[in-house]
Amino acid sequence: MEVFKSLESWVFENILPFLKPVEKCWQPNEFLPNPSQVSNGEFMEEVRALRQRVLGLPDEYFVILVGNMITEDALPTYQTMFNRWDGVRDETGSSPCPWAIWTRAWTAEENRHGDLLRTYIYLSGRVDMMMIEKTLQYTIRAGMDNKTENNPYLGFVYTSFQERATFLCAWQYC
Repeated sequence: MEVFKSLESWVFENILPFLKPVEKCWQPNEFLPNPSQVSNGEFMEEVRALRQRVLGLPDEYFVILVGNMITEDALPTYQTMFNRWDGVRDETGSSPCPWAIWTRAWTAEENRHGDLLRTYIYLSGRVDMMMIEKTLQYTIRAGMDNKTENNPYLGFVYTSFQERATFLCAWQYC
């Protein structure tokens, strides 16, 4: 707890400046067919083109995408876990603690990943979305195991490795 408290000013000065305003962040719809183009048929054309492009992709590609999407969509569990850690505590969801500000911003970033992956996977027509939905519900209902307990060190180490692993797995197939 002392270490995390002692690092608060450093996080505020050196980490939080990297957070972009929402207006400057990429959004999932920038990479997906635009549903507002329904009137002129462009949306359906874009969906057909997306489906045509994914026909030749190996199943392993979708296994990786689904695994990553489920990880991203389980964010409520991660955010709840972060909010309980000593040194981070964000019991109201609006704590001014720099660690809490960072975890909320990280969660927002991850949420965009999940939205993009979910919509892409859905539009591809290549996977059983009902099974994905059930798997996600099982994952969130089960909660986090106690591997990170009330230990921000383990939690931040876990999320750092998870971030890197997700990046490596997803980009290996993209």
